[in-house]
Amino acid sequence: MTKESFSKRTKIVCTIGPSSRDVTTLRAMIRAGMNVARLNFSHGTYTQHKILMSHILTAGKKEGEPVALLQDLQGPKIRLGNVPDEGVILETGKTVILQTETDHFVAGEIPVFPITYSHLHKDLSVSDRILIDDGLLELKTIRISDKRIRAEVVHGGRVTSHKGMNFPDSTLSISSLTEKDREDLKFGMQQGVDWVALSFVTSAKDIVLLRRLLKQAARPGQKIPHILAKIEKHEAITHFEEILQEVDGIMVARGDLGMEIPAEEVPLRQKEIVERCRQVGKPVIVATQMLDSMIRNPRPTRAEVSDAANAVIDHADAVMLSGESATGSYPVEAVEILARIAVTTESSPLDDLPDCEDADTPMFEAVMSHLFRLLSVHHYIHGIVASPSLTLGCERLGISRPQIPLFLASSDPQEVRQLCLRWGVRPFLMKETSPDLFGKHAVQQLRKLQLVRSGMRIAVVHPGPFPGFDFLTV
Repeated sequence: MTKESFSKRTKIVCTIGPSSRDVTTLRAMIRAGMNVARLNFSHGTYTQHKILMSHILTAGKKEGEPVALLQDLQGPKIRLGNVPDEGVILETGKTVILQTETDHFVAGEIPVFPITYSHLHKDLSVSDRILIDDGLLELKTIRISDKRIRAEVVHGGRVTSHKGMNFPDSTLSISSLTEKDREDLKFGMQQGVDWVALSFVTSAKDIVLLRRLLKQAARPGQKIPHILAKIEKHEAITHFEEILQEVDGIMVARGDLGMEIPAEEVPLRQKEIVERCRQVGKPVIVATQMLDSMIRNPRPTRAEVSDAANAVIDHADAVMLSGESATGSYPVEAVEILARIAVTTESSPLDDLPDCEDADTPMFEAVMSHLFRLLSVHHYIHGIVASPSLTLGCERLGISRPQIPLFLASSDPQEVRQLCLRWGVRPFLMKETSPDLFGKHAVQQLRKLQLVRSGMRIAVVHPGPFPGFDFLTV
């Protein structure tokens, strides 16, 4: 394990794909600093995903590091249907027709394009924008009749089959959970995924439905995965507070979000979302195009380095690699560079935090949180060990962002993996023990895992209804 991977506090989520699916590469990525493995269910078969999950868990076990499994559901991506193989040129100023409930492209002076969402004509209004292929092409609705949407080409270009579509001015009635997603959920539950990310969330109702489906799919006694809401729709920005209250964590999916709201607003919404998540103690991932040029090149651009560093300065729990680790030429190097960026930024004064306590924060929690941060700044302690079952909760301990490792002990392997997403937390597996022996046994296990060494001073937060703390020297 590299120095950066051990000392960094910000977690790294890596999308696993053809470039990173073998155990050797996965082990190298874990050593470099990967904490969470994302499986994109927009691609691949169940057999392929099952093999990937097995390889990830095997690699983590061989490296002695827990790695969380994140199942990312495809969601209802609306796309164009089939067009001729060579594509179709859309000329600026010309008129086109989008038609629902058809599979056929019709050429002509006003070409007719099939679309995959059968109710789109009911959800759009005149003057609504339609973006195609990540915004490279733009249409404006000028008339809607029956199942046909007549639109003017605002920004033209060549369009090919199955390109994605965004509707930044419209509120769509399509469900965030497709039939494919529901089947994928059942498979994920069978495989024991730790987190599930829901795409195209628009309101808290989407999260409530997902949680209900997970409970229905669970075997007797099986815990359900934690839920991440992907913020990538303009409706999700509007209803963010209710979504945050219902969900276990947030992913800022900047790609589609940048199609739904003005691109210049994305950095501002990112900062607001990350800060709100920190205030309530829920993990947040900043995702999309973090080191995008490393899909092709061995080094990132300076702008990408700045972007990643700013996500760390914003105090995101995690930053995410997509194509860089899934299909890129340099998956391990991308993780190494992201880890170095995190460590360098975390050691900077720019990473300092403002207080985020409010009148509703219990006094004991506020005092403990600030005390541990103060002790860590002055190097009086080298680590904190606690249990996720604390009345105090790891959320409150993590909010203060102590500049030392927060070791969380659990007897539940899934809980250990779920905690891998939290900033500054190094979870570890430990057999259940009595509260009075918790500290002694926890430190013994940390020594066995070589996470602490002789001479270190560890603050032990005791579990139980009346938590307290003391100090142990390793």
